[in-house]
Amino acid sequence: MATKTDSRSQTARARARQAMADELERARKRESTLVAVFSAIDARADAEAALGEALIELKDLGVVQSELAELTGLSAREVGAAIRAAKDRTTPGDQASETADEQASDTTSDYNGAESH
Repeated sequence: MATKTDSRSQTARARARQAMADELERARKRESTLVAVFSAIDARADAEAALGEALIELKDLGVVQSELAELTGLSAREVGAAIRAAKDRTTPGDQASETADEQASDTTSDYNGAESH
């Protein structure tokens, strides 16, 4: 009778091990798929910024924003969003360097007085 109980325990442990292995496999697949999702989101953001940069260049060449929508087949909202994406992508770095430059010149003028300019 002891062997029957041992056999049931072994079967239960085997099922538990298999369930854990299945759950681990699902977790790995979830992680892998999430990595693919995040990569696609980053690629979409990069593409949106590149689109915006090209639209900004067209604006700089004299094409008005409403005409950009007509020429490209994009909605006015899509054109505006792409332009904002491009500006948002370039603005934070520009602001950070300007702020750093301003702080450096402020510090220099503090130490050197009016002679630094």
